[in-house]
Amino acid sequence: MTDSFFGDGLILEDSRPLAWIPGPLAQGSELAHLNADNYQLLTAEASVEETRTHEALKDESPALLHELQRIEYKLNILLRLTAELSMRNNSMPHLRRIWLSARGIEWSGDGPAVGGSGLLQLYINPALPQPLLLPCVVAGQRVADSQRIAQLRFVGVSEPVVEALDKLIFRHHRRLIAGSRQASY
Repeated sequence: MTDSFFGDGLILEDSRPLAWIPGPLAQGSELAHLNADNYQLLTAEASVEETRTHEALKDESPALLHELQRIEYKLNILLRLTAELSMRNNSMPHLRRIWLSARGIEWSGDGPAVGGSGLLQLYINPALPQPLLLPCVVAGQRVADSQRIAQLRFVGVSEPVVEALDKLIFRHHRRLIAGSRQASY
């Protein structure tokens, strides 16, 4: 991955379903609607991923904590079942190797032509079958291991969405570090 494309900061490197819809960049109320939906989805994803043993509950009774954990477990099962049913009814795009920052993305494989614009559909969590819809311009491309890698910059993405993307990337990075520490013990 090229540091000059992403600049400083953490990068989420993974395989995720994504699709590209070529077209003009969203503007005005359409862009505001996309930003609001993206922020809502990123907030929902954060709440699904976070561990709920809050400091505020540490003084509560063990029975109450157990009951809250039981309810949370059931809600997670319902979310996953709902997501699975939704994915059965809607075809999910192909998995692509991605490198994601809060301001852009690279993906390996067939991609749009440099200079194009459009909407990127990026699925960030299998429990939430709704994609982020990010307006992008195709800023460049590179080749690595005989694979074409498209480089897209997000355009018009609001600051709250950028911050939520940064938090998503940080949580992913933190899980990788925790997993590597557990594997070394």
